[in-house]
Amino acid sequence: MRRFIKVFLIRGGGLLAVCVLLAVLLSGCSAGTPTPAQVTGAPTPTAAQTAGSATQQAQEAAATTPERATQPPTTAPQATPTLPWGTSKQDVHATLAEGQTAELTEGKEVYRLTLEKIVDGAVSTNTLQRAKEGNRYLLFSIIVENAGTRSHLVSTANFGLRTVSGFDYEPVFAPVGFPEGDPLSQEIGPGGKARGIVVFELPVDEQPLFLKFDPNPFTPAELYFNAPNALELVQSGTAGQSAAAAPEGTPGDQAGKSWGTSKNDRHVPLAVGQSGAIADGKQVYRITITALVDGASSSNMFVRPKEGHKFWLVQVLFENAGTSSTTLLLTQWALRTQDGFDYKPEIIVTGFAEGEGLHGEVGPGGKKQGIVVFQIPQDAQPLFLKFDPNPFTSAELYFDAS
Repeated sequence: MRRFIKVFLIRGGGLLAVCVLLAVLLSGCSAGTPTPAQVTGAPTPTAAQTAGSATQQAQEAAATTPERATQPPTTAPQATPTLPWGTSKQDVHATLAEGQTAELTEGKEVYRLTLEKIVDGAVSTNTLQRAKEGNRYLLFSIIVENAGTRSHLVSTANFGLRTVSGFDYEPVFAPVGFPEGDPLSQEIGPGGKARGIVVFELPVDEQPLFLKFDPNPFTPAELYFNAPNALELVQSGTAGQSAAAAPEGTPGDQAGKSWGTSKNDRHVPLAVGQSGAIADGKQVYRITITALVDGASSSNMFVRPKEGHKFWLVQVLFENAGTSSTTLLLTQWALRTQDGFDYKPEIIVTGFAEGEGLHGEVGPGGKKQGIVVFQIPQDAQPLFLKFDPNPFTSAELYFDAS
């Protein structure tokens, strides 16, 4: 028992000595770096005093910070959900005005556009570059900056214009002779920029609703320069928008025809003023016949029917009542005559007084008017006119002759 107590005291004393040594060392280290209170002889603050001081410092810092630091950083205008176009969260909206700059971000790619100049009624010095009677040129001089990481080819094909009445227009192809500059068509490297013009031919009484820049048709990001009163026009109903939200016409399975028997097909009479609509998923297309010409003629001496044939022309108003842009092609149309022969549209349809060929991109809520021309035998008569927007789906629109 005595031996056990002896061992316990020896080991306990050794442990106590080690603790004392550590305490001395730690005290020495603290003494080497005196606190401000120790230097001035002031008493050491308590924990409550320390917390109060920290709170006071934070309040003082907030009070001395410039007011602009408390505001969110300035960013490019974001999509306006109340507008029927450009509702993707990646879209950007800005005002259609000279000097306006806006940025569009698409992943790591950033496009910065500045509307340098807007000329309503622009005139070309080239005598061959003239707007048709009743039309005028609307010109935009634009600076495009590439603030992204890769080179990009930017051209007039990236732009589109919609008017207040709802019609979509494509830029004039290769405009020449304008003193404001040359057409925008340039590969721009990272950090570079380019200047060019984009020209549209519009009726004299049409006014722009928005100018759209779409650098990549396979992604949703688009930049819109909206007329200053665009939102007011939409809310008042002045800006033309397609009202069709469902198919129109007789369903195919009730038509009693040997064609167009799908339940998604629609049949309407082949007559001026007739309208029909088909749905392809969330896309709804409405078409109205505005003119029919049996034996149409072109002012272009090179556009003539073959001997024993004639031009059969239909003028239509197309409305995109769907949720995304669509591209119109002449190949979407076909004509069958009463003798059972099918015909494809003519590709070159210039010089017709009824207008230009129906083709090009039409955005959601947009409209486009144009003509489709067929070359058929002199004694042939139409049986039906067919519009097929998507060959991979069953929805087709038929205009049936009586």
